[in-house]
Amino acid sequence: MNQKAFEYEVAFSFTAQDEAIATQLNDLISDRLQTFIYSERQKEIAGRDGQEAFSEVYAEKARLVVVLYRESWGRTPWTRVEMDAIKNRSLNDGWDFTVFIPTETKPSVPPWLPKTRLYVGLERWGVEGAAAVIEARATESGAIVREETIKERAARHERKEELRRKQLQFLNSDEGVNAARAAYASVKTIIEGYATSLQNLNIQFKDHNDFAVVRGRRGINLVISWWPTYSNSLENVFFKANYYKGLPRLRGYMTFDKAVARKSRSGLLPVYRTRG
Repeated sequence: MNQKAFEYEVAFSFTAQDEAIATQLNDLISDRLQTFIYSERQKEIAGRDGQEAFSEVYAEKARLVVVLYRESWGRTPWTRVEMDAIKNRSLNDGWDFTVFIPTETKPSVPPWLPKTRLYVGLERWGVEGAAAVIEARATESGAIVREETIKERAARHERKEELRRKQLQFLNSDEGVNAARAAYASVKTIIEGYATSLQNLNIQFKDHNDFAVVRGRRGINLVISWWPTYSNSLENVFFKANYYKGLPRLRGYMTFDKAVARKSRSGLLPVYRTRG
């Protein structure tokens, strides 16, 4: 147990894609623990050298550092600063001051993290379960958790509803639809890049605006699609990726045999607006 006094009991490190998760986690524990999350504390570090301010938080001022990890974490300007501070601190403190929470569909952690370090799986624990783990880890490390008052609990639930309202407002707006369009275009560009690099294997990519086809070997094809029904709403609009043996009926393609679905995935596109 670390009895040292810290300015923050928990500090969150994350990329823009995971700000919503970080905000939810922070809101579940901030009434009982002193926390640091960039969007809430930016006024405190305004006017200071950003690199120095962030380094201090993750290297010295926070008892526990929670990293919402995805592959791009540590590669953006600010998370690179945070990563360096965390790695440098580990030389003296070890890794017990960290909690890593993978946020991508296929969970992973940084390759330099010791193999013995366990991570918190969001799919298994959920946001509330992950918050409980963070609180428990902070307590084990010496943090004093104060009891949440009825007024604070009511305020927390009110903030939760306000966040949900803003999310729905964003998803039902021109801004939300345009962000999703940009995300879909980005996904297609990435897939096209992979297909182009494999052209020597007869992998071909064809874009048809509202859907795209990657034609593979042995008649295995990938069809991706996304198209909003309305210009200002993403309600019931999902990105879909389907693998087929053969080709289903698609505009502009001649098909003679029935396509057999092999694998499919669908979900909301990752649209976001804030921190990098």
